[in-house]
Amino acid sequence: MPQNQKKVFKNLLILALLLLSGCNNGTDSSITNESSSEETPTSVDPKTLATVRGKVLTDAGEMIAAGIIVENAKGETYRTSTNFQSAYNLRLEPGTYKFHFTRGFEYSTVTKTLTVEAYKTYYVQDVRLIQLEDSYAKGWIRGDTHQHTYYSDGINSVPDVLASNISNGLHYGFLTDHNTAWGLPEWVQGNRLPAQIDAEGNSHMFGAYEGMEVTTEFGHYQSYGLGLVFDLYEVSLRDIERTKPQAEKDEIIKDRIRYIGDTIRWAGAVAQINHPYSTSTMGFRYWEDDVLSCFDTIEIWNGYFIPGDGRYEPEKEGYQGQNYRSKVKWFEILNNVKNGGPYLAAVAGTDNHDVSGSYIPNPDIDLSTIEDLEDYNELFLKHGKYTGSPSTVVKIDGKQTDAKVMKALKDGNSFLTNGPMIYANINGKTYGEVVSLTTNSATLNLELFARDGYEEVRIIKNGEVIKTFASNASERFTTNYTINNLENDDWLVLEVYGTGVQHAISNPIFISIA
Repeated sequence: MPQNQKKVFKNLLILALLLLSGCNNGTDSSITNESSSEETPTSVDPKTLATVRGKVLTDAGEMIAAGIIVENAKGETYRTSTNFQSAYNLRLEPGTYKFHFTRGFEYSTVTKTLTVEAYKTYYVQDVRLIQLEDSYAKGWIRGDTHQHTYYSDGINSVPDVLASNISNGLHYGFLTDHNTAWGLPEWVQGNRLPAQIDAEGNSHMFGAYEGMEVTTEFGHYQSYGLGLVFDLYEVSLRDIERTKPQAEKDEIIKDRIRYIGDTIRWAGAVAQINHPYSTSTMGFRYWEDDVLSCFDTIEIWNGYFIPGDGRYEPEKEGYQGQNYRSKVKWFEILNNVKNGGPYLAAVAGTDNHDVSGSYIPNPDIDLSTIEDLEDYNELFLKHGKYTGSPSTVVKIDGKQTDAKVMKALKDGNSFLTNGPMIYANINGKTYGEVVSLTTNSATLNLELFARDGYEEVRIIKNGEVIKTFASNASERFTTNYTINNLENDDWLVLEVYGTGVQHAISNPIFISIA
């Protein structure tokens, strides 16, 4: 995965912030923009840097972790966060900066502009972020299912990834390093950190859950709920097997894949196929039912690539079209369920290897007008790559636990989003559930929140769009829409086209007609 974008901006922007949960008195913890345990070489004398300090609070005045996007005069950006008690301490070269304060797409954003001079310290007035949507109160929680640390091929420490999760408004997260569980003892300490403080002042803890990405020469597979490490000999091809005829080799590979999925599930975890249309050895191509039936979920939206919305025709075939092709293949899997095929719930994950989400503008692209795939991808690079974008939002009843989150992922009681929040039910049954009807008509109750607006909402039946709702120029939309001509074993999915690169897609509601 590309990691070179951050290099150019390092000499322009040196960030240090407080991530010590036990203090918020402005003491500099000397944390660089790579990790809390490494010093970053720089040609700038640190003594000449300006210091910017402040706090970010909720609208109720509660101290909680929040994200900060620092933008210099060239439009280059870098993401960081406050500490767990709302304080930040930034070290910057002289210049003019914009500070965009955020906490994910359920909160307002605040932007402040400040010109700083060498040696000086600046105290910014407290920033207050207003919670515009409370999915937690509705029983829906948002999380990142796919992320890495420096224990595999990521560049961040576990504490830095935890801070990024919570500061972006997530309620849960899985750490899924490649073929290692080394980071999990640190990761699960995140269960002691508050993710949200409700209107009554009650703290709700972050869910830091175990996972692992089983990385092989014939695809990547996820274990949710258990850091299950396979010995390499279990999941690798022998030299003699690599030289066999392709048909015979394929059967050996399918046996290995089935073994991976079965072992994960036998251990009580949830088994997933990751980014199936990735290139090289990272993809997946064995779509037979007896292979798919060994897995519970499939990652149809990987955060390294633009959403699978199909807005631009080249996206559907090119390198950037991986998520679109995954979505189309998932529709085929859903259509095969009525024929006795396996059901795999859809999942989204960022596959984050660097929480900084740094961005350097392409001077040849004008983002004021998005006309083609190249423009769209540039907009995605600027706004779309960070922890929790995309998220998998799961429905749970009562107190959040790892078992409930895993069950919701497995059953598909969820929707996938990098912005719009889309809730729906038929007769009280929501995504991943079966609604029993006595007629061929049903009323879909739909509620949408999209902080930055939306362009269109689609109802999809069996892979085909049957109804669209155009934007009402508002951040909210509700409707009770009657769907006719339903048949037994039909499935319904909702898809939202947001503004910019924002997108959402739900898991299916299945129809059963007596």
